[in-house]
Amino acid sequence: METMDVSPQYKATSLSAPSPTASYIACFAGARLQIRSLATFELVRNIPLPPSHDVRRSQIAWSPPSASRSGAATPPRRSSAPSPRSHRILVADDATTRIYDLRDDKWNAVVSNGSGGMGKNVTVEFGRDEDEVLVWSDFASRVMVWCLKTGRTVDIRDPKFSGRDSRGWGYRPCSEEQGVGGRGSMLALLCRSPGVDVLVLLAPKTYAVVKRVELATQDAQGVRWSNDGRWLAVWDAASVGYSLCIYTADGHLYRTISRELPDELSEWGIEGLGIKTVEWVPGNDWLAVGGWDRRVRILSTKTFSPVVYLDHTAQICVPSAPVFTEQVDARGFRSFELAQQPATPPKAPVEKNDTGHMKQGISAMAFNKDGTLCATRDESTPTTVWIWDLRSLQPKTIFILHSPVKALQWHPVYPSHLLIQSTHDSPTLYLYTAQPLPSSTSSSDSTSGPPTILSLADNITKPAGSAAAKWTARWLNTEPDKKPAMVVGHQQGYLLVWPEGKDQILRFEGQDEDESDDSLYDILTGRTPVPPLRDDAWGRSHGSEDGGEDADVTGAPSMEGLDSTSSFYDTFREKREARSRGMSVFEESGLDEMF
Repeated sequence: METMDVSPQYKATSLSAPSPTASYIACFAGARLQIRSLATFELVRNIPLPPSHDVRRSQIAWSPPSASRSGAATPPRRSSAPSPRSHRILVADDATTRIYDLRDDKWNAVVSNGSGGMGKNVTVEFGRDEDEVLVWSDFASRVMVWCLKTGRTVDIRDPKFSGRDSRGWGYRPCSEEQGVGGRGSMLALLCRSPGVDVLVLLAPKTYAVVKRVELATQDAQGVRWSNDGRWLAVWDAASVGYSLCIYTADGHLYRTISRELPDELSEWGIEGLGIKTVEWVPGNDWLAVGGWDRRVRILSTKTFSPVVYLDHTAQICVPSAPVFTEQVDARGFRSFELAQQPATPPKAPVEKNDTGHMKQGISAMAFNKDGTLCATRDESTPTTVWIWDLRSLQPKTIFILHSPVKALQWHPVYPSHLLIQSTHDSPTLYLYTAQPLPSSTSSSDSTSGPPTILSLADNITKPAGSAAAKWTARWLNTEPDKKPAMVVGHQQGYLLVWPEGKDQILRFEGQDEDESDDSLYDILTGRTPVPPLRDDAWGRSHGSEDGGEDADVTGAPSMEGLDSTSSFYDTFREKREARSRGMSVFEESGLDEMF
């Protein structure tokens, strides 16, 4: 894009980790943990790690967003509530977990694995809030829940999975009133018992067993809460067949879902493999199930019966949806061309000692924020991306890339932006922007064009050494009034990309993001020092005071040599001069509105 902006490349020794609310980004720089502000790109914290910490085998995790404010509130506050953000970050290797707080430079916590009798630390995550840390041991032997306030622990034995990608566990989602992006209280965890799958529901804080349910599955592959926290979906292994169990929030089996009778069965009456992926559609009405039969079934949460089928065919013949094919010339220049239908996308290559049936099924499903668009990838045609319009219940457009698709990510705020990442050796991304579908017209009246190709090879260097670059890309969860941004990087560096250009940062002199209406109360009660008077003549001669940690202080004059006493005297001297000129002393502070 012509308006694309790219930040300077930041060197790192590990992949970057942006915070959930896109306020900060963290990475390793040698033996240090560096945290930058995504608003000013300034270095907020530069934390040295001990020599015993293994940076190469480390992982970074942010705490769930929370809206915290120091100090007591004063009546009444006219400003809006502070936006939630993550305040704590953890760094974990195989033996030790270290937690740091961005609000207090002196606070830190260390969670040690001890003798390591239960194996190494495999996965470390924050729990329901910033005061809880979950540590999974090797071989899925146990989960340790650490409370950072009291230091007490809860030992949960025999989880079925190691906790990666939230597989086999999840907190019940909370409502928007409890906090944006926050987590609920009850924890659902898949455990293993001799020959039986067990679903355990654990109470908040104490993690006492609320419900222990023996599942009707033979080999459960995951558990997933619905968006409203009313349902739990547990699906069986694909080798067992098509089996999906729906449980209520209190652990009662509501319904067991099987596939409709297929038209073709083998001579032994075996119908084939079952479920491969399960995703809840944004909202509270639909559940999507991707199967090995190359079909996506969308179930209604009222009856949990299939209402829509999204079939992926080996030969594409959809007159209402354009098919774009990526072309690469001898110079490496990439472009998209409109393909004629029927089009046959390339199939997955069959490797040695492999069968074509193993590379099959819906391996990726991604829904946009409002649940109107869905992007899918079939394993048998790994270079093809299907974009489905769930309002017209038909494909909107289809892309055939040059390399297999690696990830599909819709923007968390903008429902029309889709980020496509493929298995390129170079940092090349594809940004698809969907055109809105008017409710009064058919889908053929609003066709979308091909995705925009973002080539970032000139902006970021490949990692040093012989190791191949492991490119990663993800959207930043920016606010709705901000332009979309993404972070792209490899194991030794990262950069920030704004496909539509940067936002113009407007900051007023002396403004602080945590400033509230009770600042005058703090001054009058002596809780904060009295600031200098901010008129034009006085400000030009004395400068301004630092507005806080996140304030933009570029070019701010120094305040050395100015004590609180002289500031207090100058403030009220100007008030006396204003009274002599016939002005109200409350005009500047705004207190005249109260009388």
